[in-house]
Amino acid sequence: MDQNQQYPFPGNWTRLQKMVKEADMAGERQRIEPILWEWYEQLSGDVYLFMEIFQCLMERPDEPETLERLEELVTTQMETSERPETCGLQIAQYYIMRDQPFEASHWIEKYLSVQDGDNVNTQAYQVLQVLKLTEFPAAIAKLKRTLHQGSTAEQIEMLAHVHFNIDDVLDNVLKAYLLEDRPKVIKVMVLERAIAELETIEWTDRGERYVYDRTEASTFAREWGFTYGDLQKRFYGDEIATQLSTNYCYVHYPFVPHLADELEPAIVEAKRAMLNAMEANGLAGEILEADASFTRSLLD
Repeated sequence: MDQNQQYPFPGNWTRLQKMVKEADMAGERQRIEPILWEWYEQLSGDVYLFMEIFQCLMERPDEPETLERLEELVTTQMETSERPETCGLQIAQYYIMRDQPFEASHWIEKYLSVQDGDNVNTQAYQVLQVLKLTEFPAAIAKLKRTLHQGSTAEQIEMLAHVHFNIDDVLDNVLKAYLLEDRPKVIKVMVLERAIAELETIEWTDRGERYVYDRTEASTFAREWGFTYGDLQKRFYGDEIATQLSTNYCYVHYPFVPHLADELEPAIVEAKRAMLNAMEANGLAGEILEADASFTRSLLD
């Protein structure tokens, strides 16, 4: 497709490039940043626009607003770009600024994975090695300490930025965690990562041990997602029923022990029992039990 057709607002590709070059030559890049954001709102995920806005923001790294705008830009790019890994170095730079060495390394690895084997970015590789040598030992020690002594909230915050396949020691910590008897509200975060990033996934849950390859586990997780999404739609606007369905699904992740058609009336019954301080039996009772255990974990 002609680049002028790819950039229809406000103007065209030629006009945009000319505008950026003129601003660079005049040392007035900040002047065109609002225009670049306007374009990016229309063409979210575009690599060229992302790079240009990122460069604008990095020219003022110490301003209070910069980190907030970078978060907005990086999050949008990760969610909307067809190949966010092509911007992996910039995304990694953002995570370095946020003191998240695991995320930074993950994105450098993703960036390197799409590079031509004959033209590997040696600087990116060097940054990756420096991160592993200087930042990982303390970060892994902090992760271990948090997982064994931290509150649920602290563990969740820490685990939101871990990844497999970037460091053997980190892999061992996370794999061991999956085999420990831990609250599902926390373990599910590691399990989701494992299913996405490992070839073989092994974990324990409520006294049972499971071992599946990525294809099998991904199939379970995909079916789980369909059921979870279906229940969210059925109970849209009903906070109590939504909470009950969400907690029940996450307690059983990545499996779906019952279909949505079976769960819907049981969730309604569980809600009625909760509101009237009544006991519930069968599936409704299981739903209330799952809700109670999940909620307790969040409050620890």
